[in-house]
Amino acid sequence: MIKMRTGFKILFLFLLLGCTTPLFAGGPEAYLNFATYSAPNGKTFFETYLSVMGNSLRFVKSGKNKYAGKAHVTLSFKLHDSVVASANFNLVSPEVSDTLTKPNFVDAHRFWIPKGTYTLTFTLDDPNDASHKTITGKQAVRVGYPADTVSISDAEFLNSFTPSNEASPYNKCGYYMVPYVFSYYPQGVNRLSFYCEIYNTPKIIPREKFKITYSIESDGGFTLDQSSNFTATTLRDADTVVPLMAQVPIGNLPTGNYFLSISVVDMNNHTLAKKRYSFSKENPGMKSNQIPQGFAVYMSSRDTLEESIRCLAPISKYNEQGYVISDSLNYVSMIELKRWFYYFWQSRDSTHPLEAWEKYLSDVMKVNHSFNMPNLKGYRTDRGRVYLQYGPPNIRDVEKSNPATYPHEIWEYYKLPDGQTDVKFVFYSTAVETNNYVLLHSTATGETQNPHWQSALYSSVGTLLPSNLDNEKVVDPTGQDPIGEDVNDEFNNPH
Repeated sequence: MIKMRTGFKILFLFLLLGCTTPLFAGGPEAYLNFATYSAPNGKTFFETYLSVMGNSLRFVKSGKNKYAGKAHVTLSFKLHDSVVASANFNLVSPEVSDTLTKPNFVDAHRFWIPKGTYTLTFTLDDPNDASHKTITGKQAVRVGYPADTVSISDAEFLNSFTPSNEASPYNKCGYYMVPYVFSYYPQGVNRLSFYCEIYNTPKIIPREKFKITYSIESDGGFTLDQSSNFTATTLRDADTVVPLMAQVPIGNLPTGNYFLSISVVDMNNHTLAKKRYSFSKENPGMKSNQIPQGFAVYMSSRDTLEESIRCLAPISKYNEQGYVISDSLNYVSMIELKRWFYYFWQSRDSTHPLEAWEKYLSDVMKVNHSFNMPNLKGYRTDRGRVYLQYGPPNIRDVEKSNPATYPHEIWEYYKLPDGQTDVKFVFYSTAVETNNYVLLHSTATGETQNPHWQSALYSSVGTLLPSNLDNEKVVDPTGQDPIGEDVNDEFNNPH
């Protein structure tokens, strides 16, 4: 199993909570993170940071009374169909005297690649495992930064750093840096160490000096106690590349999600660039805002609380998805689930979080009533998800009796919350005896888009009873058009 902190667009519960339980039983397990940088000579390079979980590998004898594990790793960067850089290597663990304790081990690789967008492919397998299970990952990555603006690089979170002039991927700016691949900081880890770079300040800043401010910002809707020194500022000289390596105290952070925020500010206090990097902290001994009494009914049992969290999937942000869509919530304590659920709603409405939740819950009950399947809650269906994410459609055209097409619905939104206008969603069901309508096509950015959606609808099937939600317009099931209604007209002029 590959888990990525920032580069791959996958967020796992285990990164948030520090669990190492595999998503799939058996096989190797690894966490991958990466960062891109620019050199003073204008060249660009890309670094990968890999942490392999020793317990997921088979350790074999490596010497007298010694054992070691091995991971075979390949990394490649493609531009179109051409490989521009690659690495193929075996990564060997530290030796141990017995296999009851299998240490984790890390790797850093550096690739000098021209500025551009590439497809990074990653594979890992255990050469000592006869099953030869291979884990893979693939993601588009961007290398380099603009040449005419002040930019802040990716941040490498650090496990440790010591002065060194050794030439290796672990070394930058005279320090040997051991990467901290995870974005989760467990109880007992009291500092967040990081490294990043600032580019092009002489081109933009008229004076020779500028300020870099770095701080911890809450992503949970509560105010941090600034007496705990969560903010610091350093004065630097303008240069083509300005490195920044620093530590921020996080021992007093309550359990929750946060950002490491870095800003570049000129001497007139104008912010020239800002970048934020997400992370999570577990600290059961620290309490933030008291959870209001009104939330107690939704936290009365573990099953109730877990269901309350799972139904948040349609409105969750990317860095929250690992929590709400995973089946591993049973690894988390009740008190942490309660805090997370409250922080979720406090971040949406810091003044009236309970009212915001209960309004959303009312919509969940609507979609569960209308879209429920025998083994699938309404909020987990495509229609339920769209309804909860974007609200009720302005027009809902339901076609269940056209003999020429599958049962289908066309939803029209005059305006989505993000500003998109005149947006359409097409749902259809190929199993006429069920209420399972799947999203076939949408004009909304980021949604499923199928240029052949019209042809997918045509088939001679039976009918279904209509469901009942806001703004519904149902085609008369007793008055069938002998030639079938034109789905293009339905789409362009829903009614």
